[in-house]
Amino acid sequence: MILKLKPHFVEKIWGGEKIKEIFDLKTDKKIGEAWIASGIKDNEAIVLKQNQKIDLNSFYKQNKKLFNNYKEEEFPLLIKFLDANDDLSIQVHPNNKEAQQLENYPYGKSEAWYILDLKNNHEIIIGLKDNNLSQLKKINKDNWEKIINIKKVKIGNVFDIKPGTVHAIRKGTFVYEIQQPSDITYRIYDYDRFDQDGKNRKLDLEKSIKVIKNNNLENLNYKSEVNFLNLKILQLINNKIFNLQKWHIFGNSVIKLNKDERNFLVVTIIKGKGKINQIEVKPFQTFIITYDELEKITLEGNFEMLVANPTN
Repeated sequence: MILKLKPHFVEKIWGGEKIKEIFDLKTDKKIGEAWIASGIKDNEAIVLKQNQKIDLNSFYKQNKKLFNNYKEEEFPLLIKFLDANDDLSIQVHPNNKEAQQLENYPYGKSEAWYILDLKNNHEIIIGLKDNNLSQLKKINKDNWEKIINIKKVKIGNVFDIKPGTVHAIRKGTFVYEIQQPSDITYRIYDYDRFDQDGKNRKLDLEKSIKVIKNNNLENLNYKSEVNFLNLKILQLINNKIFNLQKWHIFGNSVIKLNKDERNFLVVTIIKGKGKINQIEVKPFQTFIITYDELEKITLEGNFEMLVANPTN
């Protein structure tokens, strides 16, 4: 079965116009995120199945066979588009153990980015310039660039952002983000911005310092490349949480996967048009290819898609 998903949209102080344009949203709100595959309560994506609409987490729980009876009780991935019309807060996320200790929540937040588009700015924030965490307590508009590492990026760059890594998306960046099903974020610095009530946005310095690990990250691009007939697969990320690949289809191709290894796929079209098992696809649509379909996937057309599945 191939399931088409309708995103859940999230207003953000830094949101722009791109997500509204892509999904033809009629709203004056600043839409910063489209949760294109989400089972998080009150923020679920919607499964569009024939004339039915059902939230993804309910569908997942009611149809576990379609997901190879995957061990997690809740849908195990959260995938988003992020449209940054302004800089996001400089932030960090806890790992599972820290999330359980600090928030009584089962999951921390391991995430990864694929840079889809860049406008004006070609930078992201990732990592610290040194390991002196005490300086974070005095961070301000005059010194933050001396403390935080800024990195140049290009469209197609990939970043595996482990828990404990200081990071932020900057203005003018459009990102595909895959992560654990958690939204725990600790803000380190927010450029002295005010919230909708005119108050300084809340920072979480004490918790941030507890979870920061100065991971030395480089953009990954891709680890390996496999070519089939009319199909090129780039292995982007394979960690303990999720596997992420980029498939480029240029013609007709048939691929057979190890069903038990993959369980199911979440595919997001990022360029071009075509068909997956006779289902027409176009840019920015997201689908789930269920367990029963993985033995034989027929691809037609000229398009690119990001292909994700849980690994643990």
